[in-house]
Amino acid sequence: MKFLVDAMLGKLSRFLRIFGFDAIYANDLIDYYHADPVPDEKLKQYAEKYDRIVITKDLPFYQKMRDKAIFLEGKGVYNYLNQLKIKLKLNYNFDIEKARCSICNTILKKVENKNSIKKLVKPETFKNYTEFYQCNNPSCNKVFWYGPHIIDINKKIKNEADIQ
Repeated sequence: MKFLVDAMLGKLSRFLRIFGFDAIYANDLIDYYHADPVPDEKLKQYAEKYDRIVITKDLPFYQKMRDKAIFLEGKGVYNYLNQLKIKLKLNYNFDIEKARCSICNTILKKVENKNSIKKLVKPETFKNYTEFYQCNNPSCNKVFWYGPHIIDINKKIKNEADIQ
């Protein structure tokens, strides 16, 4: 399942990527289309061309492509994740080996030599963690690890689901 996430949902696109979903963020397409913001019609064409489900809070945009879009209501990334879980039967099982770069959506690779990323993370992080993953995109190269933030995200997702 591949997504195109509307411009007003940037944090959601990052969370979907963390959980391994291929999620293009509308603002990632600004350079591609040389337009800021990218017009809805261009987003619609992109989603159709690359077989992506559009996720939006924009009702008129959603109504133009109901069959290939999900309309989200309310506020908050955990609320949105829960709506997607219900509507699309998504599972949020974090597996760093399946995660994507939260910045650019590129697949991650395991860092074989920890010393190669020493200058890219804080000294405490380098000291306290042994396993790291890095974005495969040479212009990004962001480094990831299974830190307490992932435990916190999982807990909040569970709490949101329990409220529903």
